[in-house]
Amino acid sequence: MSRVLWRTLVLLALLLVPAPAAAAARFGEVGGHLSIGTTTRVTHIRIYRNASKRVFPLFIIDVGTAGSGLSMVAGLDYPVAPSLRAGLDLGYDLLGSQTFQRGSLFGAVDYSAFEVTAFLHWLPQQGLVRRVSLGPALVNAHGVLSVTGGGAGFSDLAVHETAGAVAAQITLMKAKPAPVKLGLDLGGRRAFLAGKDWTLLSVRVTVHY
Repeated sequence: MSRVLWRTLVLLALLLVPAPAAAAARFGEVGGHLSIGTTTRVTHIRIYRNASKRVFPLFIIDVGTAGSGLSMVAGLDYPVAPSLRAGLDLGYDLLGSQTFQRGSLFGAVDYSAFEVTAFLHWLPQQGLVRRVSLGPALVNAHGVLSVTGGGAGFSDLAVHETAGAVAAQITLMKAKPAPVKLGLDLGGRRAFLAGKDWTLLSVRVTVHY
């Protein structure tokens, strides 16, 4: 097991072990959420200064994508301070497929990822952003290869790896208290794979209860 994976596991454990007295006092305040939406695997993000004479926009953002698909997350969290909560999210992402040509042969790779994230949630008291979440994660990345012939020539494209990652997310919700609240999650993860790192950007509708 790599050092990155060990360190990520240690950070997950530290974030999920609150002070015993605080955990006992707030056990009844455990909350949960279910989210569904889409996740995109990003190949690059480049920002260019607009060279035209137009005043707006001043910058042009070039985002390259390598596929996207359905994304689902379930999570639990509990209070550790008046404006802080700690929790665990489990998620699964379908990340689309890519076709590759090498000579006269073609191969396709279907990408997906399973994620476990330990979040520390900060709860702002004002504004539409009701949560700002940061934390370490483990990402089990898969790239399943399918070819009609000459499979050995595409074997380097397959991905089967678990790696450490960092995750960030904001949640937009109404401030009014309610037993069930509907919101929108905007998040990103960076998984540090042995080959090329994966950057995942997500937009999900979420239900908090």
